Amino acid sequence: MRMMIIGAGSLGLLFAAKLSAWCEHMTVVARTKEQADQLAQEGIRLVGESESYRTTRGGSIDFRYYQTETETEMEAGTKDISVQPYDYIFLMVKQPAITQELAHYIYTRSSSSTYLVSFQNGIGHESMLSQAAERNKLLLAVTTEGAKREGLTAVSHTGHGTTYIGVAGLMDHDDENSLEFLIVNLLNKAGFQTFMSKNMEVRIWNKLIINAVINPLTAILRVKNGELLDSIWTRSLMQDLYWEACMVAKAKGIGLPDDLWQTIITVCEATSGNHSSMLQDIELSRTTEIDRINGSFLQMAEELNLELPTHLTVYRLVKALE
Repeated sequence: MRMMIIGAGSLGLLFAAKLSAWCEHMTVVARTKEQADQLAQEGIRLVGESESYRTTRGGSIDFRYYQTETETEMEAGTKDISVQPYDYIFLMVKQPAITQELAHYIYTRSSSSTYLVSFQNGIGHESMLSQAAERNKLLLAVTTEGAKREGLTAVSHTGHGTTYIGVAGLMDHDDENSLEFLIVNLLNKAGFQTFMSKNMEVRIWNKLIINAVINPLTAILRVKNGELLDSIWTRSLMQDLYWEACMVAKAKGIGLPDDLWQTIITVCEATSGNHSSMLQDIELSRTTEIDRINGSFLQMAEELNLELPTHLTVYRLVKALE
């Protein structure tokens, strides 16, 4: 099996480290030449409570630099026939990084049998990715795995979670021998608790709301996920963000599970020691995903003539921190 993982952030390195042993060949695409070169020299070092090991470049995994290759291929404008297509491409960059250029890069590495598995927060990126993969080969994924990158080549596995994968839309078959199900089996073998989902829309909305409730507050207050539960004031802010998000979902006709609020509490408890991705971005002076998370709710609310005062406030605060 040939696999490419685009994105060498915390989740990209985590999945690459654990999946590399199960692939005939793996390519990891980093954002910078510096990181790609260092990964090529050192491999990926994975650290966790019950796991600690380092991958090596060897013959089964190699590391590349995305931008340089993209510029060359964009000039050519066609698929590079000298490159053997991949069976699976895992897209593990943040949603704002999904551009037409990146979609073209994915297209040049794909064949008619390549599955593109998109791990992104937020909604709306599916249309951009339709340029890179046929709709029945585009799989959406949400995960609650916890990871924190420690430098350019090391990643800490900070919390075990659950991953759901499904086609873009409702599934129309249950063939457990299909390639969609094979990638789920592969992830389970690699140690990720993974399930096939027949309704990814609700899963994606669940993840979007969880992120919209937890991430901006941790970034603003500079606290770990679990610390949000320590104060009635932060809990009340969480509830306001939650109910405003539910109001938008209801107006959009999205049927959310009745226990979603309890799920948010459970996520905070299970990832109590984690620094959210938005907090990590603020700490490292990087642009956050606030536009694609709380910002997406504000955009939908404007279209629906709804007001979301708590989302608007946290959005402005995170933008100010940026």
